[in-house]
Amino acid sequence: MTTAVFFDLDLTVLQYTDDFETIFERALPNAPDGAYEQYVEGLLHAFDQLSTTPYRAGFEAVVGEFDVDAEPAELVSRYHEAELAATTVPDATHDAVTRVAAERPTGILTNGTLEMQQAKLEAHGLDEVADAIVVSNDPDVAARKPDSAIFRTAEESLPAANYVYVGDTYDEDIVGARNAGWEAFHVGTDGPEDAPERVASVEEAAKQILD
Repeated sequence: MTTAVFFDLDLTVLQYTDDFETIFERALPNAPDGAYEQYVEGLLHAFDQLSTTPYRAGFEAVVGEFDVDAEPAELVSRYHEAELAATTVPDATHDAVTRVAAERPTGILTNGTLEMQQAKLEAHGLDEVADAIVVSNDPDVAARKPDSAIFRTAEESLPAANYVYVGDTYDEDIVGARNAGWEAFHVGTDGPEDAPERVASVEEAAKQILD
């Protein structure tokens, strides 16, 4: 029976060299006190509403509240560039995903915007590895983890008898996948410490998947 494997992107396959507040400050140097918090509030609300432009919503909230000498579109462009520059995929992780993809139908299943997530995949050569890319705020998906609807969309993109998900966030990734009837591997540190889904790394998850 065919088993398809999906990986979460941010903080699972892909890591960051800087925190998000530092990335924000690169897009808006010398930001007023409270600007980052205002940005995050607007961003997350837009994400939850499945907006295709949540970064713009975040920066519109900042420009509307503070005296900032920049347009939201310019700030979004700067932020995208700064976030992309702060991403990295460890060689061992890249190799692990590539090994899985050589033997199983393999996809990326991630919350985020299609434009930003595709740019990250392309920057690290993962777009050529993945057979499918399922992104929450893509209008053709319009569902965010842990909603089972995003897992159903993934199943439609890669038909298989069984599905496995590898993610770092217990409630969104692991509980969401299990509720959708998938097997799951948890590479994060949240959730129950003795959970049977927990593994030390993507590489360990890949080894168990392929054994």
